[in-house]
Amino acid sequence: MAGKASHSLLRFAPIVAIACVVALVAAISAFTMQPAVASHDVDVDTIGIGADRNTADDSSASSADRMQAASADTASLSSSSARSITVSDPDPVIVLSAYDVTNQGTVAAALELGTTDPLPTAPHILPDEDDGWSLGSASAYSHADNDDGLGNFGTDVTASGVPLSHDGLTVAVPESQAHLLGHPVAIRYGETIIVATVTDTGGFESYGRALDLAPGCWKAFGVTDVHDWGVRSVYYKFL
Repeated sequence: MAGKASHSLLRFAPIVAIACVVALVAAISAFTMQPAVASHDVDVDTIGIGADRNTADDSSASSADRMQAASADTASLSSSSARSITVSDPDPVIVLSAYDVTNQGTVAAALELGTTDPLPTAPHILPDEDDGWSLGSASAYSHADNDDGLGNFGTDVTASGVPLSHDGLTVAVPESQAHLLGHPVAIRYGETIIVATVTDTGGFESYGRALDLAPGCWKAFGVTDVHDWGVRSVYYKFL
């Protein structure tokens, strides 16, 4: 009996083995196809920012929503560009053609009176003639006709000791006004304004002249030769 039973079991062994293999393959397939699951619960309230959480539909937002957002941005830009900016006009200024940079007192007085570098949009004005300005005759001199007080001409000697130069913005005043040596003086001829330093005196008061212009001054007024200047009327003010 035992022999027959063993023989019967052997006949069913291949079938059992095949069934086991099929069951194992099915189990493996089911395990590998199952989606991964986190080892803990996910709090959906923490997804996204605030109440606007990311969802599968966010990436495919409707065209209407996108157009509405774009319109809001455009309206904001239009509102910003529509705002006007008020800029005050620059104050009117007195424009100086030149001033004596070698004398610090003259520099300070010149910059208080006007500027050589106005803003492009600043209106140009002339000084108020009633504000201490005088109208008088001015002659001109150079090295050739400058004397040292001893009858020697062609010198650079001046009453102040500051040498007469070919381009210096200096002037001479009558000998009776020697107390003005070192003082700045503003001079206007036409619309050209300069600020010079008094460095010399001369005996020209009896001729009715108020100033004698050194080379730098008459050159600043557009004259290239001392004899071309002669005697001209100028406005002047000691500062």
